[in-house]
Amino acid sequence: MRRTISAVTGLILAGGIIGAAAPRAAMAAACSSAQGQAYITDGRYKLAIREFTCVVDAQPTEIEGYRGRIEAELLLGRFVDAVSDYARINAYVLPVHPDAEQLIVDGYEARLNAAPDDIAALTGESGVRWWFFHYATALRLLDDLLEYRPNDLYGNLFRGSSRLLHGSNRAGGVADLERALAMAPDNASVHFLVADAYTYGAEPDPLRAFNEATTALNAGLDTPRIHAILATSYVAFGNMAAAAVEYAKHIELVTTQLVVTTPLGERSSMSAGLTPGRTYEIPLPATAGATISIATSSKDFYDTILVLLAPDGTPILGSDDYKSYFAGFSWVAPATGTYRVRVTSFESVNTGTLVVTRN
Repeated sequence: MRRTISAVTGLILAGGIIGAAAPRAAMAAACSSAQGQAYITDGRYKLAIREFTCVVDAQPTEIEGYRGRIEAELLLGRFVDAVSDYARINAYVLPVHPDAEQLIVDGYEARLNAAPDDIAALTGESGVRWWFFHYATALRLLDDLLEYRPNDLYGNLFRGSSRLLHGSNRAGGVADLERALAMAPDNASVHFLVADAYTYGAEPDPLRAFNEATTALNAGLDTPRIHAILATSYVAFGNMAAAAVEYAKHIELVTTQLVVTTPLGERSSMSAGLTPGRTYEIPLPATAGATISIATSSKDFYDTILVLLAPDGTPILGSDDYKSYFAGFSWVAPATGTYRVRVTSFESVNTGTLVVTRN
């Protein structure tokens, strides 16, 4: 599915939110969002990222540290880092501040009312609109940004992405993406976002998505979302075995806690609490020739991902968007044994109740 990714729960949990919170808490008094924003105003984006990282580590469930760090990352061209921080907002901020999106937008609107040509504010607000699926509004802001700075890498890349994801002006979106690639051919995160647009856009191009994702992966961008994109491409190619391997990699990268449940029999269901990084492994006893049908659902979030493992642990098949954005499958077991399904939310950033049903 689209984004819950980055992007990267492995990065979310290992990248300084929990582990470094205690040692950095003592630094809280020495850093501030105001200082981080001042660095952005001065064009000192790396210093801004460092400042906002200090703020994030001191207040890992608050809004402003992530908001400012994303703004600086987008301005610096570190787009994958920004996507990872958006995922951190989903994982850690939204459960505490459900209105986080609106609060961020209100801040940017106030800045743009005061200075409509504020490039940093146009960048920041268009980015958050893009992340939360408000592509029409993102496009309006990106048009404004590119009117002031026609050769802005972020503006071209994200306008192209927004056009494809929104399903409007695909030709213009393709042109924007090509322009961004020409501007930064060695930027792996540009290839990543181009792959994302060709995977999840209104008119997918699996081959182009696969090639761009492979380029990003070969450049060292080994993230869960890259593997989800590759898996989706393999499904489109009809190579379910290769897709299963990629789904398994995605889940492995996002899992920090694997919870093995009791077996799930036919015509039964189970409810399980998800938190960021938690994956459930559910044994599925089956006899040869029996159909295993699994559906996932939730009232708390809308996007799941799974992989089915053979009794020997080999990935057999995977699923992302089986029904709407929920994963599931119907498959005939070739041999008697206990199969296992591993399931979590996409990029494992959601908190809430997961329901798994075996029909």
